[in-house]
Order: sequence, then structure tokens, then C-alpha cells
Amino acid sequence: MKKPQRTHIIYACTLVFSLLFLLVGNRVAQGGGRIFGAAVEEEIFRAQVLRVISEDKDTYDTAGAGGFTVTTITFEARALSGSRKGKTLRCVQEIDNMFALQSPKVQEGDTILLDVLDEEGAQGTAHAGDRYLFFDFVRTSPLLMLALVFALLVVFFGRKKGFDTVLSLVLTVLAIFTVLVPAVLTGRNIYLWSLLICVFIVMTNLLLVQGGSAKSLTAALGCVGGVLASGLIMLLMNRPMHITGLLDEESIFLLQLNPNNPINIKATVFCMILIGSVGALMDVSMSIASALQEIREKEPSLPAKELMRSGFNIGKDMIGTMANTLVLAYIGGSMSIILLMISYSANLTQMLNKELIAVEILQSLAGSMSVVIAIPLTSLICSVFYRGGKKTLRVESE
Repeated sequence: MKKPQRTHIIYACTLVFSLLFLLVGNRVAQGGGRIFGAAVEEEIFRAQVLRVISEDKDTYDTAGAGGFTVTTITFEARALSGSRKGKTLRCVQEIDNMFALQSPKVQEGDTILLDVLDEEGAQGTAHAGDRYLFFDFVRTSPLLMLALVFALLVVFFGRKKGFDTVLSLVLTVLAIFTVLVPAVLTGRNIYLWSLLICVFIVMTNLLLVQGGSAKSLTAALGCVGGVLASGLIMLLMNRPMHITGLLDEESIFLLQLNPNNPINIKATVFCMILIGSVGALMDVSMSIASALQEIREKEPSLPAKELMRSGFNIGKDMIGTMANTLVLAYIGGSMSIILLMISYSANLTQMLNKELIAVEILQSLAGSMSVVIAIPLTSLICSVFYRGGKKTLRVESE
């Protein structure tokens, strides 16, 4: 079978399998329930600000607190969605000075979210005397535009491979939000579903972007090995670190979400570590597999031991940058928490022993260690798969 025909078959089979996985996985994960829990009762809908009518300020005295000011902005907006779509509504935005950082004031042309408040103060009803309160600004529209620009840039520079990259990214996001998230919320085995999603992400990405080849297979095996190592590290550290999973208020709310079948909060830490490290592991594993394949094609007589040693040498240059990438990514994502903890904890030992900070450090170390483990593992797998030289790799050139 010629390479283009075989490649197209593998590509099509991967797409069909991915779609089936998402559909079946979603149904199994939900277990007959809703994806994101119960429907929200209040009606939130999009609107566009037409004009600002007035701006009033009222000052209220509070005992021992000096007082605070509430700014009430009255404006007109046209509903863009919901049962009131197309209607011009009189709306209100209330801003108080209880916090140093105040919400921006609405301006003409802003796209916002409105909430319905009736005369008696009940949300979600629809009476003639309904009031419409500013809920928040619509931020998804600029994000979608930025995502579209990103996708166009990737496709423009990457051509076919760029399109496959965007497609694999879409499938990855869908797998997380339509399979993994429902599985967690419905009380499924988080350890099992996390591993399943990681394997799906690895196989789908490598098959769509790199195609079915010895290079993809070796990279996938090395990456999955790194994922398993990352999960094992978390499990080994679970007992000595006394991890509970109650990292913040959100964790407590999540625990109380379904009292009859509570979510395994401790397992969510396992899920965080695996999902956070799989991207870096794919990058490292594919780089090693691609480099060693190139070496084998240029020097077919190179012994397997020397090929593996070459993988180790290549990996040495990658360890520093990739470990820094993971650590900096976790630190950057938790910068606000770190600043707050340091500000309120003069004692460094006290701060480092807080579970929230300890788990962030664990994520960084487990992710970095899995990368270090994936490099020799991928090199070893490549030395086995590529040992036949061009005969073994012929599948890529037929």
C-alpha cells in the first residue's frame, strides 16, 4: 500500500475513533445526567449598551467603618439573546467602593450580560415590572477572536500540519470538557478517567499531526510512560504529604456539590498533575523520537546502544529548558496566590507547609521528573524499534 493512501486511512480512522470516543465517553461519563450539573434558574442574557442615561452616587454610613458610596448607572441596552432579543431595555449598574479595585463603568457599545430582577427582588422571573441589572462584561467574544487569529497563524505557517495541530487541539479540549469533567462531576473513578483521557490526547495528537509511523509509536509509548511516572510520583507522595485535596474554597464547594456521591477531592490533585504534564511530555518524546529517527536514517549501521546514548545526549539539552517551562508555568498560574500567601505569612516555613503551596510545588516537581524519566525511556524504546535500521523504518517511506 502506498504511503499517501495508508496515511489517509490512518488519518480518517483516527478522526472516526476520536468522534466515537467523545460521543460514547460523554454518555458514559454523564450517566444520564447533565454535563455541567443543574440548570441555572436565573436568566442571564447578552445585550449591547446603547446609551448611558444617568450616573448617581449615594453615600451610606456604617458603624465603625466610616461609610461607603454606591454609584448607580442607568443605561439603555438592546437584548442580543434570550426571550427579549431585539428589545430595548432600561438597565442599572451598581458599583460600590468597598474594594479598592472597582468594576469598570459601562459605556456605549459595550457587550454585556444582564440579569433579571423583578419588583420584589426575585431573580429569574419575567414580570412587567422587571429590572435589568448589569451582571458582567462579555469577554468570550475577544477571546474567540484571539483564538481564531491563533488558528489562522498556525495554519498559515504550518499548512497541513498546522491544520492538523488545530484539529488535535480542538479534540483535546473537547475530551477534557465533554468527557473528563462530566466523569469527575458524576463521581466516576478520577484516576482511571484521567489516565484514559491522557492516553487519548497523546494518541490522537500524534496520529493526526505525525501520522501512523514508528516515530509516532515510540513517541506515544515514551509519553505514556512519562504520564504513568507522573501519576506514580503523586501517589507515592500522597501519604507522606497528607494530601486532602482541600486546597481552596472551590475545593470545599466541589466536595459539597453532591453529598450523596461526593467527588474524590484528593483524586482531583492526581488529575491536575497528569493533565498539566502531558503537553510537555508529548513535546519531549516527539523531539527525541524524531531526532533519533533522523540519526538512524543517516547512519543505519549505528548500534542500538549508541543510538540510545545519542538520545540521552539530546535529552540533556532539553531537560533544563523543559523543567523550567513547567515550573514557570505553575508559578505564573499561581502568582496571585503566592503573593497573597507571602504577604500574610511572615514565616516561610508556615507558608511552604500550606497544602495549596505544597501541591503547587508537587505539581512542578512531578511534571519535571516525568519529563526527565520520559527522555531515557523514549530513547530506549527508539533504540529497540529502530534497531533494524531502514528495514524497520520502511513503513514510513512505502
